[in-house]
Amino acid sequence: MEKQKLIRTMQVFDEYERRFAEARLKRKFNINKTDDEKEEVREKVKEILAYDEKLLPEIRDMREVSRMEFSGYSVTQLTFSTWEGVHSAASLYMPDAEGPLPLVFLFCGHGKVGRLSPSYAFMAHRLVKLGFAVIVPDNIGQGDREFMGHWDSVGPFWCGLTLQGMIVMESVALIRHMRSDKRFDKGRFVACGNSGGGTLCLLLTALAPELAAISASGYPSEFEYIFSKERKHCSCNLLPGIMKGPEMWEILSLFAPKPLLLEQGELDHLIPNEYAQRNARKVRAVYELADANDNFDFKTTGEAHAWKSADRYIISSFLAKAVGMPMPTEENDESDEILASLDASHVTLPSGALTTDAAAEMLTGIKMPEGTRLSDIFPPKYNTRPLTESEIVPDLGRGDVMKFLAQMECALEK
Repeated sequence: MEKQKLIRTMQVFDEYERRFAEARLKRKFNINKTDDEKEEVREKVKEILAYDEKLLPEIRDMREVSRMEFSGYSVTQLTFSTWEGVHSAASLYMPDAEGPLPLVFLFCGHGKVGRLSPSYAFMAHRLVKLGFAVIVPDNIGQGDREFMGHWDSVGPFWCGLTLQGMIVMESVALIRHMRSDKRFDKGRFVACGNSGGGTLCLLLTALAPELAAISASGYPSEFEYIFSKERKHCSCNLLPGIMKGPEMWEILSLFAPKPLLLEQGELDHLIPNEYAQRNARKVRAVYELADANDNFDFKTTGEAHAWKSADRYIISSFLAKAVGMPMPTEENDESDEILASLDASHVTLPSGALTTDAAAEMLTGIKMPEGTRLSDIFPPKYNTRPLTESEIVPDLGRGDVMKFLAQMECALEK
């Protein structure tokens, strides 16, 4: 390893640390927001996501692929289209009860098989046994949509979109679509999500007024902490210009005075408890100022990042209370019957369906050159000038240094 390159690499990282600190220093503190200031935060969220109401898809051709019957409820596998050439899958859990029913949108994180990850299936089964209807969609490029591309997709950024923005737009479209279904009580639509699903739920506090209550876990903390990490991020976690935008607590606070739960595992190695606690303190203050303190809660468990039975009990209790459903019992909600059912729950989506990058190109009319990397879209800088790979050490033991720097540049851009 050339010593001069190592020194330069250390200098580059140090400059990014300073730029992050400078971005935080320039943020104004505004806890008691006026309606105009709240709308300013909301519009900034849309800008960062490249969220555009005109680009929201129409949910079409929703149909049943298969169904399983359980004691007191059924689970149906669905497919549907969003944008032209873009296909999705979801699981719909329906209790044997008369409607209209409260509906939970259960949003997944990065489980290996998306909506069919055991942790989410256990949560859905727990909720449906309480009398909720539950819909669990696969996000773009996850679960049965894995073929689309997700983890390293850069097409949305090249085209002026974001992968997370596309996920949010699909999710908002699905929420609105389900409001027309007479089986469900549109006044009792709620959402919960963990990890990447917690990211989505955080953003929906600003962009989904159709929801009556939201629980977000495994993500709410601070953007500064998340994006200063010297590790590879999934593409859905990249938010251009977020360090010059609102912090998480400001976005979450837009949901006040409606019921909001932030839930966190104390042993979560991805989201340290201290950052989650600090974020929660700020959100709670906003709820107190709105005379809605009873509608906000922050709970922790002794678990790690993934939902376990203790997490699911806290979240299901919150959702049940929010919409007047029977409270759950504190029991182990894992069963071999549920696990066995997951293998038969996969669906095959149409051949020729668009990839994530192709969908972004279709929506914008912009073509991405082959071989485009994140560092081509967000070129790392040092002393205000573009940095070349030849100037730095390519790998310090955790992966591609240029990619890490491009992620940081993305957060600071705009």
